[in-house]
Amino acid sequence: MAAMVSTLARVHWPARARTRGAGLAVWILLAAAGWGAAAAGFSTAAHEHLRAARYAAFAGLTPVSGPGVAVTVHDSTRTIRPGENPSASLVQDSDLTFLVMMLWYGGARAVAINGERVTTLTTITSSGPTLLINGRRLVGPFQVVAVGEPRVLRGVLETQGGFAERMRESGLGVRISQSQGVTVPAGRAAPPPLL
Repeated sequence: MAAMVSTLARVHWPARARTRGAGLAVWILLAAAGWGAAAAGFSTAAHEHLRAARYAAFAGLTPVSGPGVAVTVHDSTRTIRPGENPSASLVQDSDLTFLVMMLWYGGARAVAINGERVTTLTTITSSGPTLLINGRRLVGPFQVVAVGEPRVLRGVLETQGGFAERMRESGLGVRISQSQGVTVPAGRAAPPPLL
């Protein structure tokens, strides 16, 4: 390309302007190449930034907002009969674990229970009438929010024999609502490992 510019400069420009014009054309070509490289670099950087943001959201390091569902699960209000196990009327760790698994299965991008972000490192453990989630003691009712496609998430939870039916058969309360504006907070910083 530079050779073609140089030939054109010799044919069409006066002798004195040829050197200056050819040099200017080369500088313009170099600048255009630099702008192209800069644009490609910017595009790559923007793509990597979006990818990093997506990974941070998956890891629970950043809040996630969007359409989704809110699920409220609460203990049974019926009277416990003599000889009946009182734990059967309480929301258990397995109930919330099943709920979270169904939400992930339905394509949830982020989930929180009573404001506590659920990630791959989250633990949900029953501790008497309370639940320990990420080491934090929580009591019901449990408000679970998930960001994802609302109709799909609700459909996954309300399928025949699914989460909602299982909770109601156990006498536990469950309410599911769709929303166009759900926010799942960022997770708390993980405690340092024990040595």
